[in-house]
Order: sequence, then structure tokens, then C-alpha cells
Amino acid sequence: MSINTQQIYEQTLVLRSQLGDEAAFAELLALDGLHLLSFTRHMMRSSPEQVEDLVQEIWLAIYRGLPRLREVARFRSWAFRIARDRIYREYRRRKIPIRPLEEGEMEELPETGETSMALDGEELQRGLDAHSPVHRDVLVLCFFEDMSYEEIARVTETTLGTVRSRIYYARRALKTARERKMI
Repeated sequence: MSINTQQIYEQTLVLRSQLGDEAAFAELLALDGLHLLSFTRHMMRSSPEQVEDLVQEIWLAIYRGLPRLREVARFRSWAFRIARDRIYREYRRRKIPIRPLEEGEMEELPETGETSMALDGEELQRGLDAHSPVHRDVLVLCFFEDMSYEEIARVTETTLGTVRSRIYYARRALKTARERKMI
């Protein structure tokens, strides 16, 4: 895996933040804040104010946990895992059911963030809203955050096979919904 300038910059900010540099943490928030806000917005069916409040909680948890992060190269997946955990905690608090799609036999899928279905952003969001959180999160991380399956597995704390399965069944459900003109 090659590392680019953006990743080096992010890792430098993480290291400086771990040393107590508040300006570096503010830059880190500016760099990754929109991504976490977007992820949270896609995952939650809430008012913008509730989403923003949850994102503030997420960043507070990131700030508090930053000194314990040992692999600065994995900051992004670590931060998204914190966000996912907070979102799922909110689901439990609100008693939002987390039920997976019915899963049968899985076929091989390419490990890319691209989908064979050409969905515009609005169609994809309507399709995401129809999915359970366990399938919605992998789709958002794959298609909106362009994470690899390995990164998604770290964020969701599941195996690579589980990620492949969830993306496969979520894609299949999106395709079925589209064919039925539901999205």
C-alpha cells in the first residue's frame, strides 16, 4: 500500500495532537470533520442538529482516545470505528432495530468501491435509508468514503468475509429495489 502526501500530513497531525498540540487537532478536525459528519448523516435519520450533536460527541471521544492510539497510520479507520460505535449506541438508546438483510449464498465480488449499478446520489441515499444499519454502514464506507474492504473490516470490527457478504447483499437489495422502482 502506497502512502500519499495527504496521509503523511494526517499522520503528522495525529502525532502532534497526541503531544497536546491543540492547533494540530483543530487541523485534523478540519481535514476529517466533513467525512465523519457525512458518515453520521448517512447513518442517522435525525435532524441536522441531532447529527451535529452526535458528531461533537464523536470528536470528543476521538480527542480523549487519541493518546491511546498506537498506529497513527490507522487513524482514519479508528476514528470511523469510534463514530460507528457512537451511532450504534444511539440506535440502542432510541431502540432502533438493527436487523440484517436475509442472506443466502454469496458470489464473488470485486474489491472496489465501484458499484455495477449506476445510481445517482439521491437514489443511493433512498436505498441506504431502506437498509438496516449493519448494511448501511458498509455501503457508506465503501461508496461515499471509498474505503477498502480491509479498512471497512477494521471500522466494523468484522472479518473481511463478513464485509464482502454485507456489501454483496446490500448491493443486491439496492438492485432489487431499483428494479421494482422503489428508489
